[in-house]
Amino acid sequence: MKIKQHYISILTVIALFAVTFSTQAAMKCWKNKENIRECGHSVPQEFSQKRIEVLNDKGIITKVIPRAKTPEELIEFKRQEKIRKAKEQEVAAKKRQDTILLQTYTTEKDLLLARKQNIRAIESIIKITDSNTKTLKENLIILEKRAADAERNGEQPSETLVKDMNSLNTQIKDNQDFIDKKLEAQKEIGVKFDKDLKRFQKLKGIKPKPVNATVKP
Repeated sequence: MKIKQHYISILTVIALFAVTFSTQAAMKCWKNKENIRECGHSVPQEFSQKRIEVLNDKGIITKVIPRAKTPEELIEFKRQEKIRKAKEQEVAAKKRQDTILLQTYTTEKDLLLARKQNIRAIESIIKITDSNTKTLKENLIILEKRAADAERNGEQPSETLVKDMNSLNTQIKDNQDFIDKKLEAQKEIGVKFDKDLKRFQKLKGIKPKPVNATVKP
């Protein structure tokens, strides 16, 4: 038992000696103010921010610690990192969009059919709103005639009449604004689907058809 313990103690001493030797053998080199290379087991504080080379006991460089960045370099580094991350996010977002595009449509026909349905849905809304506007304008003409008749008789149109005319004018304007927005949305849908079609063709390796050729939905 004592022999075993003695053996373990010897191994421990050897291990500690090896670690100590390894630590002492690790040389570090740097350049001083005159740009002359100096080496030692520890780097002077005044040169600790410079480029440092770590050598093993054979004088071979095993590690290089780059010099500390200047405030200006640090700012530029952070700026470049921000750009890099933004590009990575852009690429990731593009991949997600491509995946969704391929999962949503199987063929060009599917994509064009969806485009047609979306545009027709907006056209339907515009027609309903336009019809409603036509009715509002007809009602406004009736009220304006009443107001004109009152003025010809030397009377002021009633507050209710004026209020109703103002309300109709507001509704007509709101409807027109709504239609204008829907027409703009219709254009955006066309642009989006054209872009999606080109991307779909590229992802699928489909050769775009001539301008005068169309894919029937």
